[in-house]
Amino acid sequence: MGALVGCLASAVWGLGLIPVIVPSYAGYVLPSLVVERRDAHRRAEAENAVVTLVEFLHAVVASGRPLETALASVATRSNGSGSALLDGALAFALRDYTLGVPMHAALARHGGASGVRGLTELASRIERARDLGRGVLPLLQDLRDELRADERARGLAAASHVEGKLTLVLTLCYLPALALLVIIPLFLTLLAGLFG
Repeated sequence: MGALVGCLASAVWGLGLIPVIVPSYAGYVLPSLVVERRDAHRRAEAENAVVTLVEFLHAVVASGRPLETALASVATRSNGSGSALLDGALAFALRDYTLGVPMHAALARHGGASGVRGLTELASRIERARDLGRGVLPLLQDLRDELRADERARGLAAASHVEGKLTLVLTLCYLPALALLVIIPLFLTLLAGLFG
């Protein structure tokens, strides 16, 4: 599309190759940037949803249900958790678990395939609990606390960038208006008073 626009611009204005090269490159690069940004947004959304998933799992396991049935019940009720990526990974993990794959292996496989780091961490904690012969509840509680701390750190990092953005808005929007409405009339009034 960019090459077509560049060829059309070159034919209309007769500018040579530059109008063809620049739109062609932009037409090649911009879609990949859009796709990468969309994937990063989906992964961040899934990471935020993993925090809620682990909190639900902790609550259900603390009430006395085994981890596998708790994960199955939470995953079947989490459709619409706000992350289609996480819901899809959980659905595939449940399908594999139904077919006989251990839950931690299914979660690790589909968490890694979807790029959701929190889901693979959950799988490794479950596997560690199985290997150590311990209950999964303390490990879920530790993971929940770590995920909350990570979410808090991400929120603080996002909040630290707000000041710079607000300063930019202030500089670009309010200072020109201040100059037009206050400083220039004041300066003209002072000049009129001096030369009278």
